[in-house]
Amino acid sequence: MSQVLPFDWSSLLAEQPLLPVWANVDVAAAPKLAETLYEAGYKVLEVTLRQTQSWDVLQCLQNSPLTLVAGSVRHPDQLARLQLLGVRWAVSPGWCPVLAAAAEQSGIHLLPGISTPGEAMQASRMGYKQVKLFPAAALGGSAYLQAIAAPLPEVTFVATGGVTQETMAQWFALPQLVAVGGSWMLPDALIQQQDWSAIQTLAKASLENAKALRQQTLYQEVAI
Repeated sequence: MSQVLPFDWSSLLAEQPLLPVWANVDVAAAPKLAETLYEAGYKVLEVTLRQTQSWDVLQCLQNSPLTLVAGSVRHPDQLARLQLLGVRWAVSPGWCPVLAAAAEQSGIHLLPGISTPGEAMQASRMGYKQVKLFPAAALGGSAYLQAIAAPLPEVTFVATGGVTQETMAQWFALPQLVAVGGSWMLPDALIQQQDWSAIQTLAKASLENAKALRQQTLYQEVAI
């Protein structure tokens, strides 16, 4: 089995342990939303490929100061299209060796989704140091991650799917966690109302909370 280059998502998310996931995209709102997130301290934004206009959003944000991550990537042809747009980071909802091989060939940094220890082991054997746990809450929450991570010390995780501002502390208590992803800081109602000030306030507070929680866990780990 071929081995991918060990793209380090922990470096990408080192200063941003909270990845905003934009699913209900709006092309018209994209430039202002990206600007708002950047002003709130974000450097990375995930745009999911769940809608046709997601591609227009990625193209619209090509000159944004944010690093763009394409989410919900499922097919190799999507990777080829991302390559043409200059998007170099992608996330898949599940484990797919064919997609992993295509990502290796295209040079796109894939964060593969997993939901079981076996899938995490397969990803690790192909060279992945980080994987995405999805759907994190439905699988059993932080207790599930703690259980499957114990025998896999070589793998760290990004948890997405049902993670909320209220449950972040549970996730960040785990040293195996690199980051969490969520969409609560991008509420549809505020985007439709173009209430950028409220979005910035919410996004900034969420990011600061995530940083503090992550730093607390790192400090405790070093102390031990």
